[in-house]
Parts: sequence; structure tokens; C-alpha cells
Amino acid sequence: AAGSDGDEAVVVLRQIRVDIPRTCQGGLPMFTHPRIHRLMERVLYILAIRHPAIGYVQGINDLLVPFLVVLFMAEVKKPLEDLDIDSVPDSVLSTVEAGSYWCLTKMLSDIQDHYTSGQPGIQQMVLRLKEIVQRIDRPLFAHLEEQGLDFFTFSFRWMNNLLMREFPLPCVIRLWDTYIAEPSDGFSSFHVYVCAVFLIYWKPQLKQMDFQQLMLFMQKLPTGKFKPQDVETLLAEAYVLKSLFHSSPKHLATSVPCL
Repeated sequence: AAGSDGDEAVVVLRQIRVDIPRTCQGGLPMFTHPRIHRLMERVLYILAIRHPAIGYVQGINDLLVPFLVVLFMAEVKKPLEDLDIDSVPDSVLSTVEAGSYWCLTKMLSDIQDHYTSGQPGIQQMVLRLKEIVQRIDRPLFAHLEEQGLDFFTFSFRWMNNLLMREFPLPCVIRLWDTYIAEPSDGFSSFHVYVCAVFLIYWKPQLKQMDFQQLMLFMQKLPTGKFKPQDVETLLAEAYVLKSLFHSSPKHLATSVPCL
């Protein structure tokens, strides 16, 4: 058993080392530096070993990035685009490493079933998203169904990476700030409402597209110019939707007009 555990740990470490260079970097050169790679490797590996129910799943490496950015900004007091990682003291790296480990651990503890075997939490969230869109925007839902676009094919990444690859990094930080402020379900329940509002935001374009166009569009949404203010608008709409829907979904199904 000990040998088996050791072999598994080696496999995990190898996968982490493969994934780190592929991490969503938010346009920051610091994420190509070997010191940052080693920091991320330690955080992800220790988390996987200490929390075997989660282990390491591809995508968790992306979730580490916003915490690293916020914690580095707090420590170095300068734009990270100009940061020379070679000049950063070991003490600062150690502080950021420890803080990011605990932040990521806390976040994953709230959504543990996203990353356990079969990822049931994500499966549940995708089904919830489909149900919400069907109830609040039947014409859009019908169009996606007619074109054969499966919700799972485009929204799995939205749930697995918590929109890390859909928004510029400042927008992700603003988004997660609200999730953290939610009582207990920001990264799970409330995130689904954000995804619903986000999907409906693209309704005018989506309704003009066939299956192939939909697939290409959903894989690379044109959000490059989004600002935190745009995310705040989505959050406000998602909050209204949750207030209406979360407490009485059946009432909403019959009384809320299509957006």
C-alpha cells in the first residue's frame, strides 16, 4: 500500500508539472518564471497529498492564480506587470505561498464535490444552469436545443475553472470577491446564476448561429475588453435572479418574462 501511495504521488506531481506551464496566466510575465512555477508546484502538491479526496484535478492550477495575484499585490505594492521576480525576497514568496495555499484550501473545501471522482458537483451545476436558462429564456434555450448544443460541452469549463478562462484576470478577481462574500455558496450556487446571466448576455449573437458557429463562439467568447464594471453588472443581474429563483423556483417558472 505504501508503494502504491508513493507511485500515485509521483503521478500527481508529474501531472502538476505538466499543467503549471499551461496555467491561465492573466497576461502576467511572472507566471513564466521558475520561482513561481516551484511555488505553485509546492502548493498544488501539498494540497493534493493533504486532501486525498480531492487530490489534484486539471484546472485547479488555474484556480490558484487569482489568490497569488492578490497576495503578491499586497506584498510588493507595485504593478505586477513590472515585477522582477528575481528581486523578490524569499520571505515574500514564503508569505504568498502560505497565504495562497490556505485560500485555495478553503475555497476547495466549499466545492469539494467538484473535484472528487466523477465530479458530481459540476454535473449538478451544469444541470442547474440548463434548468434556469430553460425557465427564464425559453426562446434561447429552444434555439440551443434545436442546434444540438449540449450545455455540458460549453459550461463544464465555466464550472471547472470558475470562469477563469472566460474573463480577464481583473474581472475574475472582482467576481471571486463577491463569491467569497456570499455566506457559503458563492462558488457553487451563486456561480450558476452568474453563468446563466453570462450566457443570456450573448443571446443576440447566439440566436443567429448554427451548431458549428455556436461551438466556435462558445470556445472563445469575445470578453477580452471586459472591465470589472461589466462584471458588476452581471453580478447585479445574477443576484436579482437568485433572489427570485432560489426561494421559489416554481413561481419564477410561470411568472418571470423572458429576458
